Amino acid sequence: MILTPDDKVILSEGTILSESMIEGLHFWEINTVFIKEPLSDESEMDFSIPETAVQMKFFTEYEDTVNILKDSFAKIRFFKEVPLTATQNLARNCIEPLINTTGVINHINMVRRQDDYTFHHSVNVAIICGVLGKWLGYSGIELKDLILAGLLHDVGKTQIPLEILNKPGKLSPEEMEIMRLHTTRGYRLLRNKPEIPDGVIHGILQHHERFDGSGYPLGVSGDQIHPYAKIIAIADMYDAMTSDRVYHRKNSPFAVVEMIVEEMFNKLDPQIGTVFLNNVRDYLLGNIVELSDGRQAEVIYLGQFMAARPVVVTEDKEYIDLERNKTLSIVQVVKA
Repeated sequence: MILTPDDKVILSEGTILSESMIEGLHFWEINTVFIKEPLSDESEMDFSIPETAVQMKFFTEYEDTVNILKDSFAKIRFFKEVPLTATQNLARNCIEPLINTTGVINHINMVRRQDDYTFHHSVNVAIICGVLGKWLGYSGIELKDLILAGLLHDVGKTQIPLEILNKPGKLSPEEMEIMRLHTTRGYRLLRNKPEIPDGVIHGILQHHERFDGSGYPLGVSGDQIHPYAKIIAIADMYDAMTSDRVYHRKNSPFAVVEMIVEEMFNKLDPQIGTVFLNNVRDYLLGNIVELSDGRQAEVIYLGQFMAARPVVVTEDKEYIDLERNKTLSIVQVVKA
């Protein structure tokens, strides 16, 4: 890890240095760094694989997973029965390997998803829950249950009329009330299944509850909300806001980080939110972004906590601190 004289993080451990980052180090008058050589065991082999190859493998396995989930949700809609063994196998055999892919958060940010939002979103939330769960110290059965809760968090949407679920526009207040029923309908699909842990069921029921009691369906708050539901709430918000939808243009991960910061001390659990932000920032460093003036730039410095308005260097080698230069902003991530 490389710090400024006032202890702000310039580069995090594990960062792969680019020419622009090296120039940034010169900017801070840092002329020497110690580089840790990758180990030769199998756990480090991904570092030798070109990023494009890693991403291509991820995208293929990801699309296969989405298609399997799509078939499962179709059966749930028709039979009103969750195929538990198949769903648990999907979480264990398909989702968990995706979670362990190097650069996973960047990969899901770059997935092209035009249709089938519900299925992509469910897979993404499961992945983010798994990653965030590991950052929080979850492991073993507890982590597996959290991933399953993330995968099934929107299972109640299989019981929502398709004309509302797939409406190409903003829902009316009446339609929104029906859409909100997906939490309780998901709960009812699974509440009488003794093989489903309580945490998974509470994650499904409570993922739209909010820390200040302003959520639904019960309006509970604070410690009344299950930890799985609190984790899903952050994963759900991050993925929903970084996704293209018919009536909603996706935001950049940097803009969504800013939104999460704003929500973190009233609607989202501040401890879980802090862990998420402190770790997801490592994935944003080195991203190639498009600025609001049309230029592309590389993210070279994120600040100690906030990642919403980083320092970037443009193609013509101009260094811009977006926190100071409010006339420019990040429009989208071009390459992660």
